[in-house]
Amino acid sequence: MIVSRYMRRGLQALAAGLLLLGTGCGSRDIQVSVLTCTQVFLVQDATHLVDYAPGSGTDLIDVRYDARIISVEWLCTFLTDENRVEMEVRFGMRAMMGPAATESQTRFPYFVVVEDPDGNIIAKQVFGIDIGFPGNALEIGHIESVFQKLTYSSLARAAEYTVYIGFQLTPEQLAQVRSGKGQ
Repeated sequence: MIVSRYMRRGLQALAAGLLLLGTGCGSRDIQVSVLTCTQVFLVQDATHLVDYAPGSGTDLIDVRYDARIISVEWLCTFLTDENRVEMEVRFGMRAMMGPAATESQTRFPYFVVVEDPDGNIIAKQVFGIDIGFPGNALEIGHIESVFQKLTYSSLARAAEYTVYIGFQLTPEQLAQVRSGKGQ
């Protein structure tokens, strides 16, 4: 069964209805569990990446590429026999080629982190998005999909875990974002 954060309320209402229906019959014991998908969040300091030409400044004319993560959505499939959730996380991004770009192809690194209920990072993986700017295009949209398989001691605990996504920034890029220059 595929469950998204958009379907959660409908499933909770359905479960409540089934529970009431089951108690009205008296002869059947119905056990209902509502499984909630692991939450996904964008790391706000890591949703914007500006790549400047090496050895240059940080003015607009020095920008090679500029990218922003603009949306995220996810779907979960609960594998109850295995206490596993398979997640598909999709995020939309917009990339622009700046005046200092010398190539129409680039790679934007991004990370996916899984955090347990105690706030410990239990997994982190860095991926790359290869973007090409066709013809005279200076701006392009892209939707990236990443699949995660998460195993839990109990599927009821899936909602206690969190997935974070963002661009894998260099220390310099992160400092620029935090100072407001990379906005």
